[in-house]
Amino acid sequence: MERLMPAGLARTHDLIRLREPLALAKAPLPSWVLPVLGRIPWVVVRRGHVSYGMIPVGVRGMTRSHRFASWVAAAEIADRLSPEDLTDSGHILSQQRKDAVPALAALDRVAGLLMRHGYPWGPGGSVGFELATGEATATAMSDLDLILRQDRRLELDEGIALLDALTAAAAPARIDVLLETPSGGVSLADFAATPALVLVRTPCGPRLSVDPWKIDATALSEAAL
Repeated sequence: MERLMPAGLARTHDLIRLREPLALAKAPLPSWVLPVLGRIPWVVVRRGHVSYGMIPVGVRGMTRSHRFASWVAAAEIADRLSPEDLTDSGHILSQQRKDAVPALAALDRVAGLLMRHGYPWGPGGSVGFELATGEATATAMSDLDLILRQDRRLELDEGIALLDALTAAAAPARIDVLLETPSGGVSLADFAATPALVLVRTPCGPRLSVDPWKIDATALSEAAL
């Protein structure tokens, strides 16, 4: 039986610490997976469905080419952190790391802006992974990936103004902002570009939509069957 991932269990972009690396369900594993998880037993929740109680996750290696999709049972989760849990973690970063990685240095500036405007947000990507695990995974070339969970529809002028403000606050780091709507994820940059159709990353795959807040949830559920 397959169903959409329940919000109370784990949400897309959440970081999960495994009880043990062998908890991953998919085999065979690439040779780099177990050594990486032996040192950093964290995986990220992928967009998708819970199938027979298994949560879709992804393993991050030390390079971009080292990415592996798998599943893990809820019972194998030792800890879980959402991007929102990491918003006040900037103080754990050394000044040396901030000087070396513009995306890490930009965190405080971006956090102040988003908190003043009341947006629910959190860091994702390599920055979020570093904050959660304490491993130096972000590099000087890393983007600052931001996750904004937006249940209410963002008006176009608000989206454009938000993108401009975040771009200025993060500079010289690049930002990549993903709006998480009830239907899926949409790039803030794509949304602000005002195309006739915007690409939405749904649990059932990418879909084009006039309004990413109004994709039929019933149709998404049926597509998962």
